[in-house]
Amino acid sequence: MDPLAAGLIGAIFPIIKDGQTGVVSAMAGFDLTFSQFRILFVLDSEGVDLAVNELAERISLSLPAAGRAIDAMVKAGLVSRREDDSDRRVKRIALAAAGSDALEKIGNSRRQAAERFVNKLNDEERAALTAAVATLSGLTNKYFAGSPWAVGKPYCSPDSPK
Repeated sequence: MDPLAAGLIGAIFPIIKDGQTGVVSAMAGFDLTFSQFRILFVLDSEGVDLAVNELAERISLSLPAAGRAIDAMVKAGLVSRREDDSDRRVKRIALAAAGSDALEKIGNSRRQAAERFVNKLNDEERAALTAAVATLSGLTNKYFAGSPWAVGKPYCSPDSPK
């Protein structure tokens, strides 16, 4: 592995691990399976309604398994289901407000882990990290432009509600 890549992973991994307990707790609070979380993430990332078969393909689930996961999510109010405008046989799935709220609460767990870390830093460490984050943000914006993981998504933005 490239030493720089290993160093990057090693540097951020403790913060990610610190947030995992909160992420898992938030998912459990919504009674989400990992596949259902992935469905919410894909719908949020795509920003458009998707057919059940499109969702199944994107998260590598069988059509019946995706259908069962979506049925439970519709029942919970996390997603909505409607007929396709041009083909009534196709069901389109959209992220509902409760699904967006779930992603926001899960994202809050990640933000809280980052905040716990930066709150421990002294002024010199904060200044050094601020410069490094500015560089990293510029590079991720450059190389991930248009990506659903681009900086500024609600669950990773510093302007997100707490």
